[in-house]
Amino acid sequence: MPETFALSESAVAVLRFRVKGYRMKVTDRSLEAFRELAAAGIMEPVPGADGNPEADYQFTEDGWARRQELLSEAEERIERERFEPPDASNLSEAARELLRRRLAGDREVTDANRPLYRELVAARIMYPVSTWVSGPESVFRFTRAGWERREEWIKACADALHP
Repeated sequence: MPETFALSESAVAVLRFRVKGYRMKVTDRSLEAFRELAAAGIMEPVPGADGNPEADYQFTEDGWARRQELLSEAEERIERERFEPPDASNLSEAARELLRRRLAGDREVTDANRPLYRELVAARIMYPVSTWVSGPESVFRFTRAGWERREEWIKACADALHP
């Protein structure tokens, strides 16, 4: 199996369904994604009773053994390519303090701290969520990259407080 094979988003979607155990039919729309997974050595075609050589696809032995790892790697690559990395270099001291509190467990969003949360959104550390009950920008969540770099933010906030 090639180690550096970059799967398309369609192939990753098909892989995700199959890893979760959802049986999706091979259709004209999904055939190229299945072929891509076969070219990567993750899946292989299974002939049908009607003579169709690509009636279905199944995991190869190695593909089955590494299915979670392969899916995680592909999802992470797509996520990294989709968004620019977080950049906390232009955060105000107040936004840094909010980030520190947030990492310590404070999740309260108020009209007073919403502009600071927007700074964290602009820095691609968090993203806003609107809820039916509380309205627009009532919840803020870490981006995937922002969460993965949380140890860096904790250290940077601590260094700023205690130079």
